[in-house]
Amino acid sequence: MLTVLAQLGRTAAPVPLADALALSDFLDLVPGPRGVRGRRYRLSALVAAAAASVLAGARSLSAITEWIGDVPAWACRALGFPTDPLSGTVSVPHPHTLRRLLVQLDGDALDREIGAFLTARAAPAGPGLRAIAVDGKALRGSRTRITGHITLLAAMDHTDHVLAHRGRTRG
Repeated sequence: MLTVLAQLGRTAAPVPLADALALSDFLDLVPGPRGVRGRRYRLSALVAAAAASVLAGARSLSAITEWIGDVPAWACRALGFPTDPLSGTVSVPHPHTLRRLLVQLDGDALDREIGAFLTARAAPAGPGLRAIAVDGKALRGSRTRITGHITLLAAMDHTDHVLAHRGRTRG
C-alpha cells in the first residue's frame, strides 16, 4: 500500500493539505473494505490524511500515523475527521485503525484514483505532442506448471507520473 502512496511523495506538493483535500474527491470512489457497523471515520478522510502525511514527507506507516496525531485540529476538521459536539475536540484514529485500513484497501482502485488525481493535477505540457514511455517486463520465476509467466506493463509520462499499469498472466 505504501508503494501506491509513494507515487504521491514524488510529486511536488507546496501545500500538502490542499492537495490531500483535492484528492479526497477522488478517494470517495474507492470502495471501502469495512462493514457498516463501527465506522467512526470516513474512508476518504483516513486515506486523505495518509496522503497528506506522505506529501508532507512521511515515508513509513509509523511516520504517517505520527503526522496525523501531530497535525493541528483545524487540519483534522478540514480533512473530514469528526468533531465532538460537546467539547469541540477533533478525534483522530488510533494508529492501528489506520494500519488495518491501509492494508485492507483495494490497491488497484486506490492506484486508479490517485493516478486520476495526479493526471487532473498535472499542468498541460503546452502545445504539441505529449511524450509517454511504455515498458513491459516478464517477472522471472513467476511461471508455474499451472500458469504462465506474469507480464507487467506500465505507461509513464516524462514528469514521472505513472499513467497506467497492468499485470497479466501469459500462457
